[in-house]
Amino acid sequence: MTHESTDFPIESVIASIRRGETDKFRLILREYGLLVRGYLAARLHHQEDVEDLAQEVFLIAFERLDSYEPGHFGAWLVGIARNQLRNHWRAGRRRADAMDRFREEVGEVIEPELDEISREFSPSEIDRLLHCISLLPDRLRRIVRAGLEGTRAASLAEELGMNANAIYQARFRAHGMLRRCMRQLKELPSE
Repeated sequence: MTHESTDFPIESVIASIRRGETDKFRLILREYGLLVRGYLAARLHHQEDVEDLAQEVFLIAFERLDSYEPGHFGAWLVGIARNQLRNHWRAGRRRADAMDRFREEVGEVIEPELDEISREFSPSEIDRLLHCISLLPDRLRRIVRAGLEGTRAASLAEELGMNANAIYQARFRAHGMLRRCMRQLKELPSE
């Protein structure tokens, strides 16, 4: 995918920028912005990612303009975009892998406790749990209920205007509050 307009004097604009007329870079942004954003938008799901990467592409292009050799400026920009896209995907995989490891580690830590709790739960304990859930702050209560209903963290994050990592942290905090509440209720004398 290349875009070389015969009307746009890219080589003379680059020469002007190299001579210190850096404000002329805006002409490149205007002429090649659609090309770069289109290339990225065809490969990414979120418009914010497209905009962020496009900015990075043009920043890198500006910083490396001295390394550009006359020929096909659009292809050169798309090459930068391709590299930034690869970096973005690698970073996303690393984040996803780290989140998977975090979930596994948390699961290993709390699984024995959850098994013990599930063996001990009687109808009165379930009532106490529901009472404890009702005492949570609204946002934490919504997060716990969504987890009980099997709602995906990504969907809940979008609904609450949070990121998935914040949902996991809030859920962890809510579970701690529920454990404390259940212990306190268990220690109260029965009526």
